[in-house]
This record gives sequence, C-alpha cells and structure tokens, in this order.
Amino acid sequence: MLVPSQILPQTGETRRLLLKWVIAFLVPVLVFTLVWSGEAILNAALLAIFFPGSFSIAAIAAGLFMLLFYGIITGLTGYLVAADSGRQSLLDLWISMFFFTVVPILLIYITANLFVGLAASVVVWAFYYYGRRLVRRFRPPAPLPPLPSLKVLDAEMRATLLTRARLGSFWFALSFSLIWLLVDLLFYFTGQYGQASLVFLVWILLRSVLLPVAGWLLGSLGGLVAIRHAVPANGNGSNGDRAGAPVSTRRLRLLSATRAREEARDLVPNDLPLRSTGARNFYLLLLLALLVFYPMIDPFLFGPGTDSRLDNYGNAGYYVILALGLNIVVGFAGLLDLGYVAFFVIGAYTWAMVGSPQLTVLTGIHINPDIWPWLFWPMLIVAALIAALWGVLLGAPTLRLRGDYLAIVTLGFGEIIPIVVQNLDKYTNGTNGLTGIYSPAFFGVHWNVSTSEPYYYLILVLIAIVLLANLRLRDSRIGRAWIAMREDEIAAAASGINLTRTKLLAFAAGAFFSGIAGAYYAAKLSTVTSGNFSFSDSVIYLAMVVLGGLGSIPGVVVGALAVYAVNVLVLPQLDALGNDPSSIIYPIYTHILQVIPNFSFSNIRNLIFGIILVVLMIFRPEGLIPSTRRRHELHHTEAEGVEITSLDTPPGAPGFESEMRVE
Repeated sequence: MLVPSQILPQTGETRRLLLKWVIAFLVPVLVFTLVWSGEAILNAALLAIFFPGSFSIAAIAAGLFMLLFYGIITGLTGYLVAADSGRQSLLDLWISMFFFTVVPILLIYITANLFVGLAASVVVWAFYYYGRRLVRRFRPPAPLPPLPSLKVLDAEMRATLLTRARLGSFWFALSFSLIWLLVDLLFYFTGQYGQASLVFLVWILLRSVLLPVAGWLLGSLGGLVAIRHAVPANGNGSNGDRAGAPVSTRRLRLLSATRAREEARDLVPNDLPLRSTGARNFYLLLLLALLVFYPMIDPFLFGPGTDSRLDNYGNAGYYVILALGLNIVVGFAGLLDLGYVAFFVIGAYTWAMVGSPQLTVLTGIHINPDIWPWLFWPMLIVAALIAALWGVLLGAPTLRLRGDYLAIVTLGFGEIIPIVVQNLDKYTNGTNGLTGIYSPAFFGVHWNVSTSEPYYYLILVLIAIVLLANLRLRDSRIGRAWIAMREDEIAAAASGINLTRTKLLAFAAGAFFSGIAGAYYAAKLSTVTSGNFSFSDSVIYLAMVVLGGLGSIPGVVVGALAVYAVNVLVLPQLDALGNDPSSIIYPIYTHILQVIPNFSFSNIRNLIFGIILVVLMIFRPEGLIPSTRRRHELHHTEAEGVEITSLDTPPGAPGFESEMRVE
C-alpha cells in the first residue's frame, strides 16, 4: 500500500468522527492563521531568528506561543475524536463551533479590539441562542440518556481510543499543513516574501513535514488524557463488572437524571466531550499560555497601543481580586456586604502611608530610596492583615444580624471609612491624598508607574494566588461550613457549626483579599485620594459577584471582567469607533447624533449597565457561570425526579452492600 494502514480509519464510525472534529477545528484555526495574525507572528519570529537586524525577544516569544497554540489545538482534536460517543449531531457541532470560534475571531479582527469584539460576539450569541431555542421549541430533539454511552473499557478498547486520538490529531495536522502549504506557495511564487524568500521556503517545506509527525505524537497525548477519564475495568476489584458491559457504577444508576448527567459529563466516551474535564484541561493550558505570552503577541494582534491595553488589563485584574474576596462573604457565606469598598480603602492607604514620603513626615524616619520600593512585598501582606482585622471588627457587632439589617450596617461602615480617611489630614493628607507612592521593586525588572508590563505580570501572580486560596477555602471544612450557614443558619448551628467563628472568618477572608487589591492599586496608581472610593464601588463589586454567579469562582472572574469591560473598555471604545469615519459603526453613530445631539455611549454608561443587569436577572438569574447548586435551585423541575442515594437502597437489594461499604 502507498499509505500505511495505521493512518487510515478502519471503521465508518471513526471516519465520521474524524470528519466531524477535523473540520470543526480546521476552519477556526485557518481563519486565525491566514486571515488574522497567526502566520504574521510566526514569520516575525523567523525573521528575528535568522536576520540579526530584525532580532527581537518579543517576536521569538510570540512565535513560541504560536507553536504551543497549534500543539494544544492538535492534541485537543485527538482527545475529542477519542472521547466522543458519536451521538451528537455533526451539523449541530459545526454550527456551534462557527458561532463560538469563527465569529469571535472575525469580530475581534474587524474591530481591532479584544473586548469590543467579544462584546459584539455576545450580541451575536444572544441571537444564536434565541434562534436555537425557537428551533428546538418547534422541533424538540430527542433526549439522550447518559448511561448507554458509558462503557467499562478493557485493554483492547483503550488501545482503540488511543488509535482514534492519534488519527484525529494526525489528520487535523495533515489537513492544516496541506492547506497552509498551498497558500504559502502561492505567496512565495508571487514574490510576497522578498529577500527572505529562501528562509520562508525552507520553513514552509519543513513545517509541512513536521506538522503531521507532531500531530501523531500529540494524538498519543490526547489519547492518554481520554483513557485517564474512561471507566476502569475492575479497577480495584470491588465490583464484578464485565468489561464492555454498560457502566455498572451503581452510583450513576441510583442518581437522578440530572445528577447522572453531571457525573457522566467527565467520563469517556462522552456525548458532549467539549464540556468534559479532559477538554477543560486543554482549555486551561491554552489560557495559561495566552496570559503568559500576551504582552508579546498583543502588538501583532492589535497593533500600536500595547502599553495602554496592558494598563487596562492590570486594572481589570484588581477587580477580579475584589470580586473573589466578596464572593467569600456573599457567595459562600451568604452575608450581604454593601460596604466592601472600605477594606479596599484600608489596603490602599496602608501601602500609601508606608510607601510614600508621608512615612517620613509622620515618623521622621528616612529610608534609602533604593530600599523603599522593596518594602512593598512585606507590606502587601501587612495591608491584607490590617484589612482582615477591620473585617473582624465589622463582623463582631453584626453577628446577630442577617439579610437587610446586615446590609444596612455594612453600608454604613462603607460610608464611614472613606469619610474618616478624608478627615485624618495629619495622616492621609485629607482631600489632597497621598502622592509619590513607590512602585514595587524586583530583580532585573524596570518598574515605575509608566511601565505596564510588570504590573500585568504582578496582577497575574496575585490572581493565581487568590484563586488557589479560594479553591482551597471552598473545599475545606470552613468552606463547607460557610455554605451550610448560607443555606440555613439554624440547621448549621444544630449541626455543630460555630456561627460566630464562621461569620468572622468569612468577613476576615474577604477583607484580606480586598486589602491585597488595595495595596496593588495604590502602587500602580502612585497616588491615593479619598475621592477615588465611594458607595457605588461597593455596588459594582456586588454586581460582579451576582452577574458571574454567587458562589461560583470561575463565574465571579468572568463577571468581574465583564463588568469592568462594559464600564471602562467597551463603551469609550465605541465612542472612538463612532467618531472614526473608517469605522463600520460610523454611519450609525452619525444618525444617532442627528437625533440626539451630544450623544455618547459613555454618557449612558449607567443606563446600559442597568439594562444588562435587568436582562440577565430575568433570563439568567443564576449568573453567567453558576455553581451547580445554584443552577439546581433556580431551574429545578419535577421531571428531574428525586435524588436517590445509597441510604435509599433497601437492605438486600442489588448494590446495597457495595454502596454502604458493608463487609
């Protein structure tokens, strides 16, 4: 045979899965590479390597990101081919992938702005969901029960999964390399590459050979991820299930349909592999690579203005930290806090008073200016601890309060602190605020107010630490106590939970993270005044948590970014685009000005934000990315049935001993 049999799909089901997933990912990757900036980034990296005059560390780093991007997508394709049960409609997948990948890429490319393009994509997605709901109302799809697609896999089935993953990644890489080769050869023979044509020709030919080989190897990785999430055959000898039989985990059989779908979502084969845990690992890896390399690829994606964009993203970062801290108080513990801005003020002024000439004014201590910026790192913790102490002081008088009464007390606390700070002229310089606050210092980093890249990486590290702390707190005993207290304080107290300690810990933990954000804010802005903080800030922070999803960590992060983007990034950018004659929205903006003189999107910021809040609370009250518990509370239906657990299995019935661990 001219083609080795190992790279040819042997069954019709495998061929269908290959066609399904290869096309699903091939189209958006080609659009990004050939229409947007994918190929331009790689070409710049090649010039930086082979032409000394074009040498650039940033270009090489951007090229490294592109290699990681293609590698992750190739491995993901292999995983999806292996993990797919084959029951999802091919056309349905292609339509969804078009709207959720190709449309955002094109809109971001057209608008040349990340958040404006994503905002336009959200509008398109809303119409898409509405249209899909209408279609399903008149032609409801047949429900797919979760259990028939779950199999206990023996060694032969695992080998089949591995082969399918290799084939998926290989054929994706081969198809992509061939199309890319044809396009690049067209550019080459038309003389588009200029003096570097020989270098690019060698790269084109080498890439066309290496991509399929890399696809086969990355497919093995995707296959291993799929096997890891498969149901083991006689894994610990505790059950006597036959390999190849429908999954016999009695846990799934005894659960309600909703709970069974949730349990089955992470297993392989899977009806919706894009939502599985294995696919989520690839997404997180891609997101991590994007965040780390973003300052290097931003100029290729959006042109000049990288420093300004990084500065905005740094500001968005402390919004994320504030939202994560407030989520502990409101989302986990269920304590309505309307004065959260107070802890932000405390954290900001703590570093402002120590990291500025105000320290010398108050104490007479003179510190070497070269040493002063290094104090930021210990003061970051000190500011967080001082804010946590004030959180305890706020929580102590409110232990007997709940609901509206607690909200009123915290509201008063949030109003008092900025006023007190403003009137402590001797320490805070009153309404004039504190200026000349030092930026942090670190080895080998040129750090000042005008350098946005160090602050970008600093906020990434801080967000990672806060996220890790939130995850550990949520899954800890105190986290479960917070959730129990949120659901029912009386029942929680009857279960032995110390409500006093639990509430105080919630206030302290939330204030701790707010103090971190405040110290970062003061260092980045280099000036702090009492006028920068108000009650409306607390409302914005609360809106982030509610919009994202109460108690949902990823939801809160998305909610914070969405609220910041709408208020700070999207609307001012729409005004700029509206005044640009070359913009696609210029004619619309001109007609609006004829009807409403002096109109601007920034002037109606609160109106737009209010409309978004109302619409989301009506159609998605659980938030953008809700927690499982919250989603069930707001969308429970009788058709889901009653959850059955091992305690409901009668003695002597099949599965009683294995579920109850009776020996």
